[in-house]
Amino acid sequence: MKTITEQLKTGSFSQFHLIYGEEGYMTRYYTTCLKEKLSQPEDEMNCTVFSGDKLNPSAIADVGQILPFLAPNRLIIIKNSGFFKNASDMADFMDSFPDTTYLVFAEREVDKRNRLYKWMSKNGCITECKQQNAVMLEKWMAGYVKRAGKTISREAAESLLERIGMNMEMLSAELEKLIAYTGERERIEVSDVGEISSGVTVSRIFDMIDAVAQGEREKALALYHDLLANRESPMSILYLFTRHINILLQIKELSAIGYGRGELAKSIGIPPFTVAKYGKQAEMFSRKNLLAMLENRADYEECFKSGRLSDQLAVELFLMQTIDK
Repeated sequence: MKTITEQLKTGSFSQFHLIYGEEGYMTRYYTTCLKEKLSQPEDEMNCTVFSGDKLNPSAIADVGQILPFLAPNRLIIIKNSGFFKNASDMADFMDSFPDTTYLVFAEREVDKRNRLYKWMSKNGCITECKQQNAVMLEKWMAGYVKRAGKTISREAAESLLERIGMNMEMLSAELEKLIAYTGERERIEVSDVGEISSGVTVSRIFDMIDAVAQGEREKALALYHDLLANRESPMSILYLFTRHINILLQIKELSAIGYGRGELAKSIGIPPFTVAKYGKQAEMFSRKNLLAMLENRADYEECFKSGRLSDQLAVELFLMQTIDK
């Protein structure tokens, strides 16, 4: 089976696609590319989008049975259905779709033991959108600004990664600001990054974890509410907090067996110039502390998903319990 990149180049597409992973920017990018290739602009008659975790597989199958009208094919896009993580009977309908119907699933998480995932692995094209490493992101940023007729210095790209982190959605938003800010000037320099990019999310997460380490409840909660005011969702904040703790845990464990700076950066997937900063923070916690945080996080996420707590309250209680312990 050809990869999605190869299919986009050749124009020969699999009937069924699953695109998933932690890098939401790439999931949306590939989904958009397939939509552009497999449907006409604003053709709502032959392109249907389903979204959410309450979807009925039989309703999707009913739409899929309809032959395209004045078009070569019908396209169905299914977003964040949970079909690849939770039990469903979607797999029962997959063999029934006519050749003129294409299905694209865009998911955040999958369980590779899932029946639908196994069906897709045999019959469709699966694309995992992993978080990119620093080297790949610097190349991507160079290509991004090149399309706007600009270049970006390596120092500026590194500064962006340090301030913003490795989330491509956030990086693209900052690059758009820099492109507008520099106007007719061709090159984006590190001084431009200093003027335009606040780096609010990543810096707040670092500060929040410092506050947790020092038992400063009020400061940690104030930083949390700053992020909320900056339009970060509670679950996004919890994800970033968890990712940060995972990085500290890996730094601690890999350093203990002799990994150097370059090896740490490559293994963990962080920019080499941030290793020292993460390492210093990792020293503030024991391995037991870090593991306990991850366990608490899972408990409060379940409280939110089960409806026992709102997302904002769940994250706030998680922070308070983490600090108290």
